[in-house]
Formats: sequence, structure tokens, C-alpha cells
Amino acid sequence: MLRTNVAMTMTVGLLVLCGLSHGQESKKPFTVIGEVKAQKETKDRKNTLIDVLAPGEEKARSYHVMYDPKIKGPVASVLAAVRAAKVGERVEMECVQTNHGPAITTFRVLKKGGDTKDKK
Repeated sequence: MLRTNVAMTMTVGLLVLCGLSHGQESKKPFTVIGEVKAQKETKDRKNTLIDVLAPGEEKARSYHVMYDPKIKGPVASVLAAVRAAKVGERVEMECVQTNHGPAITTFRVLKKGGDTKDKK
């Protein structure tokens, strides 16, 4: 009886700890470098979706600008930089995975020859 109670308590404790650690995962940023293939505004015209083709990928992936809860909209400086980018330009952006897909946190256009034009 005591052995069963101890085993059940340990099992429940491990499950709770696993659940807590899974829920507290931080958003891990990742960097994408690629070519802008398309750019379109969202239906409400408050954000912009950008399709970027990274080297080694067969199909361009869609990204949106990160939402800022303080201003209740996308981060203004990043949104301006994304909207200024033209189709065909090489870009470097840092993103995080959200429930709505990857969101851009920093964005810059890469110049020809390896120099960068900062747009954060």
C-alpha cells in the first residue's frame, strides 16, 4: 500500500514537472537570410506578410511582423522596414515562432557585395 502511494506520488510529480517545463518554453529566435519573393498586406491593412525564399528551400515561406501588445499592433520600426523592402532583394531577419506562424522581430536588407543596410 505504501509502495503504491509513493509510486503514484512520484508519477504525478514527474507529470506536473514535465507539464510546467513544457509550458514555460521561451520563444527561441532564429535567423533567416533569403530573397523576398512576395509582399502583401493583411486584410485589415495593419500588418504585412512577406514571403522569403531561403537558400536550399524549394518554396518561399510566409512571415509577419511581430505584434506589440503595448501599441496593440505590429512593431512600427520593423513594419516600416518590411514595407520598404522590394521583391528580389536579399534580406536578413530574426524571427520567433508564434501560434500564427513565424513573426519578424528584426529586419534588414542586405546590400550587394556583403554590406548591410540596417533597418531595425
